[in-house]
Amino acid sequence: MINYKRKLSVFIPVQNVEDIIEECLESIKWADEIFIVDAFSTDKTLEICHRYSNVKIVQHEYENSGAQRFWGMPQASHDWIFIIDSDERCNKNLREEIKKFLEKEKIDVDGYWVSIKTKFLGKLQNHDRALGHSGMRLVRKKTYKNYVLKSVHSKLVVINAGRIKNKNAFLVHEPIRGFSSHFKKMVRYAEWSAQEMYENGIRTKWYHFVFRPFFKFILHYFIKFGFLDGMRGLILCQITAISVFMKYYKLYFLSRKLSKK
Repeated sequence: MINYKRKLSVFIPVQNVEDIIEECLESIKWADEIFIVDAFSTDKTLEICHRYSNVKIVQHEYENSGAQRFWGMPQASHDWIFIIDSDERCNKNLREEIKKFLEKEKIDVDGYWVSIKTKFLGKLQNHDRALGHSGMRLVRKKTYKNYVLKSVHSKLVVINAGRIKNKNAFLVHEPIRGFSSHFKKMVRYAEWSAQEMYENGIRTKWYHFVFRPFFKFILHYFIKFGFLDGMRGLILCQITAISVFMKYYKLYFLSRKLSKK
């Protein structure tokens, strides 16, 4: 029997994630290569990464997640790349699906959509963000050229793509582990989003503060059934709405600052 197994590089951008990176690495240590792009961490992130024999580390000043991937992916050793963030985990079913995929005789696509489920306060969200959330995460190396770069949530466009259909195979995303650290992340994302909106000619109006956060909450809590996750759902939907408010708050003050120059 012919062995068609292809080798896999797992791509992880990191910066000062000593508290979460080990869980991520443990979930993908089976890969042929773990390729890490570090934005000059000052904590013990790299020390933890060096414990794994299949890790390769390069460093690059952080611009945004898409820019890190665009810069780093061509340097990975293997043709197929699995993209994962430091606050995500590859569950065992996804691991087995990827292994089966790499052993296929013929692969006619350039990428695969992978399901992503949010974990909050120790449990997976069964509603809201658990519905239809996926990302282009398993790709050929050459697709890095297709990144649409943005300050927040850059997009990798792969036309010829498939989907991992096993509903029990997914990435576990745990973005909120403590309010103080997550608040800093929210502020950072709000600043990036505000800069991007300003450059696109968007300016804050009074109704942005009132209606955009309100409708964001309605969308996630009622339309996407976040209320079925009880108190966890309520808190997560409130945080989502606050992040929208912060984005327009930052845009308002950025516009005021630049208009005075």
